[in-house]
Amino acid sequence: MEKPVVSVIIPIFNSLSKLPRCIDSVLAQSFDGLEVVLVDDGSPDGAGALCEDYAARYDCVSVVHQSNAGLAEARRAGLRAARGEFVVHVDSDDTLPAGALSTLYRHITANQLDIAYGCYDRIVEGSQRTINHVMTGVFTGDDFLRHLLDPRCICALWGSISRRELWSDDFFPPSDLRLPSEDTFMLIHLTAHLERVGLFNDVVYNYYYNPSSLSIAGPLHRQELWRKYFSLIRENLRGRGVLDQHEPALRGMEIDRLGFMCDSIDRTDDWYKQVLSYPTAGFRTKTRVLHLLLRWPRLLRWCVATNRRFKQFIMHNS
Repeated sequence: MEKPVVSVIIPIFNSLSKLPRCIDSVLAQSFDGLEVVLVDDGSPDGAGALCEDYAARYDCVSVVHQSNAGLAEARRAGLRAARGEFVVHVDSDDTLPAGALSTLYRHITANQLDIAYGCYDRIVEGSQRTINHVMTGVFTGDDFLRHLLDPRCICALWGSISRRELWSDDFFPPSDLRLPSEDTFMLIHLTAHLERVGLFNDVVYNYYYNPSSLSIAGPLHRQELWRKYFSLIRENLRGRGVLDQHEPALRGMEIDRLGFMCDSIDRTDDWYKQVLSYPTAGFRTKTRVLHLLLRWPRLLRWCVATNRRFKQFIMHNS
């Protein structure tokens, strides 16, 4: 096979039933110069054998097998194996709509970008809703960093195309630590090396919400890992000399993650006490209310659960 133009990296763990749907949607793209890198992250459900079957049938498909190390390490392994000039990340229980790769490739090349984003369709139990960026256009790395810290940001690694040469091991979390929201963690680190980032509202990804998926399960709800997550982000921004200007946004993000992402709240934890001490003047009303509710974790959990049920009802009946 000639050197590919775009490498699609698919990390795989416990998604055997959804995996053919994902891989087939990538192979169905009308795009010349495609490489598909399947990363079997020690999946115990037989997905590794299915990957080998695809590799035997399609010259453009290759497989990386590794012991289970988590999503970030699977992405790292895929990037090391990829040969294309550009890389696209797809989670194994999601799909690409027709024309997604061509659209992303057109945006990144026509605008001479480091990363190009499209928007996505969020699919929950058969209901589908398009999630758009709140702003579009071409931005600097500094602008993109500010956007990543905005609670309205929808950017992950999936739904985008980037230049493979950008990526280095320095952008990944420590290999012995599985952090929540690893995509945002890596993107925040990457912004120091970005010159041009494009955000466009063309649908290029189908995101199937699944609470047990590789990106959602695991450390997402553990308070101590969120504390470490923000500590490492502050360390990075401090080293770049930009922490002070982004500290208010980081505090808003901490309130949001502690309120919405932690299954239970340890009120004796120093991080919890620190977040509770933040002044909230200037924050959005939603953030101020959430910060207030953090004082009563049981009431907070009830409010969050009710809010989510209401959103699901609206989505199913819209």
